[in-house]
Amino acid sequence: MNRIQKRASALFAAVVVVLLTAGCDVTNPGPVQDAFLNQPASHQALVSGSLRMLAVALAGNGDGLAYNGALPAREIMPGGQTGNHGHDVLVQAGHFIDGGGGVDAEWGNTQQARYIAENAIFRFIDEGAIPAAQQRSSKLLAQAYNWAGHASRLLGEHWCHAVFDGGSVEPGSKYFERAEAHFTKAIEVASAAGDTQLRTVATAGRAQVRVWLGKWTDAAADAKQVADNFRLALKMEDIDPDTRHALYWASAGIPYAAYTTWNTLYGDGTQGIAGKYYSTTGDPRVRWGLHPKLKVANASLSGYGQVPFHQQLKHTSPSGEMRLAGGTEMRLIEAEALLVKNDWQGAMALINAVRTKNVSDKTKQALQAWTATSAVEAWRFLKRERGIELWLEGRRFGDLRRWEDAKAPGTLDWPNFEAVSNIFRENKRSRCFSIPDGERDANPNVPQEIDTKPLWAP
Repeated sequence: MNRIQKRASALFAAVVVVLLTAGCDVTNPGPVQDAFLNQPASHQALVSGSLRMLAVALAGNGDGLAYNGALPAREIMPGGQTGNHGHDVLVQAGHFIDGGGGVDAEWGNTQQARYIAENAIFRFIDEGAIPAAQQRSSKLLAQAYNWAGHASRLLGEHWCHAVFDGGSVEPGSKYFERAEAHFTKAIEVASAAGDTQLRTVATAGRAQVRVWLGKWTDAAADAKQVADNFRLALKMEDIDPDTRHALYWASAGIPYAAYTTWNTLYGDGTQGIAGKYYSTTGDPRVRWGLHPKLKVANASLSGYGQVPFHQQLKHTSPSGEMRLAGGTEMRLIEAEALLVKNDWQGAMALINAVRTKNVSDKTKQALQAWTATSAVEAWRFLKRERGIELWLEGRRFGDLRRWEDAKAPGTLDWPNFEAVSNIFRENKRSRCFSIPDGERDANPNVPQEIDTKPLWAP
């Protein structure tokens, strides 16, 4: 707890939310006594400390959840790099071993993001750090609820089992229940404060977690309140390796070319394996290109050899953004809610409204709409469009498990990596991450042996 609190107090104001004003600059005072964290001068540091750890967890610290999750989701093809900004062979295959195996740091970072925000809420309310008369409309309190909600959402989308603050193992759905409660409180406080931006942030977050809870009517009602042009994004920062944009840095070619879009659904490759989607449509949401100097990725992919380096061009800066929520995703949530009710015609109208907003890099015209003739086909296009819209944003990994668990209709577009290398044939793809050994060793309430059935794809 002391280490987490010191980190929050030592915050530098590098990571901000693009939509919101992050707050004032903070000078590092060094280690402080716990009681000082209740003082008004520390309040913004606590809230911003949670936000910083959220950025580190999602897209920083060398890898981050978005990079790690992109491997089992097959959003990218590994290039074979096992050193810096690469992964061991099993992880390249999308197989994260039981006990953490490659995402130990991400577990700690995401739990810290959640804990710091929840600890701020506790201090502000239970310890009276914010006077009772001001709590109902405190923008800082609304921010803390928002970041606690998003941290819990990230935990639920990536881990099958939940653990809170030294407690016992619980179902992963507890993360989403916790997140929903945080977002609901954020909406109440932001509304009382008259802050429409903070209210929209919370409403979009609640729509996201209600999808996981199967509350489709409520999820659609929340999503409907969010405008198409809404965008909530974390801005990464090159000043610190922990906050440098990992998905960019690992494929920037200066010098890292640890992964490639080759042979993915959106990149060119061997006939019969790749989708060649971007080359065909020019959809700017999955843009990639050839590097002027690097023809192949770093190292060599086991079972194949040197892999052609096709560079993703979605993330183009070490200080770029990572979207947490957006208006176009809200339209796709509404579409999926209609599909659940078998209104596939209405769902297709929303799906195509998202799609045709984009202008092709190839034709300079709006992308052509999808055409479905049945509910099953509409489900396929919903899954496809979410994959395109949220590519490399740390969302596909969770979506795959969610649709598997719900037995959602419709064929899933899936790249045939098995035809490339035996590592994909011989290792089961992870559906979610497991509680790391560090938590099992330190927490007496977590057994060494945990049910591993949810972890692996069929």
